[in-house]
Amino acid sequence: MKKQDILSLVQLFLVPVLLILLGLILVVNPDTASALISKLLGYVLVLCAVGAGFAALVSRTGKVGKGICAAVLAIVGGWLMAHPLWLVAWISRFLGMLIMVNSGIELVYAMKQKRNVVFYGAATAVGAILILLPMTVSRLVFTLCGIAVLVIGGVMLLDRIRGRRWLHEGDDPNIIDAL
Repeated sequence: MKKQDILSLVQLFLVPVLLILLGLILVVNPDTASALISKLLGYVLVLCAVGAGFAALVSRTGKVGKGICAAVLAIVGGWLMAHPLWLVAWISRFLGMLIMVNSGIELVYAMKQKRNVVFYGAATAVGAILILLPMTVSRLVFTLCGIAVLVIGGVMLLDRIRGRRWLHEGDDPNIIDAL
């Protein structure tokens, strides 16, 4: 095989194979996406802390406030980098509390008015699940995204394998190259 053939194969199959690998990672371990998002946010906060600390050193006024801001950003960023799943769990719990309180009030009102309570009861149950099992929703969402990415990568790979028509060597003397 020539070097050009290998490069064309790599160019042809690289994106579908990477999509399949990403989909497999998300399906097998969906917490990696949540952890990656939290760690990236932690790194951004630490970089902002460095910038605020530098601004505290350089500026003439507000050094104490900028220094405190830098320290708080560094602590929060370090905490997120050390405990990456903490952010997702507490956001899920907070959203669960909001959903449960709102739908619980609507559920009581619907029961008093003798209306259909199925949707309000289901929403209250979803809020309770978010409070009790906060990582479940995150895992479910990233697993579903992983399945979608895996299917897209597989279909793309099959399409590229099927659509690839291999050309034979140009040994036919009846063909004239115009270049």
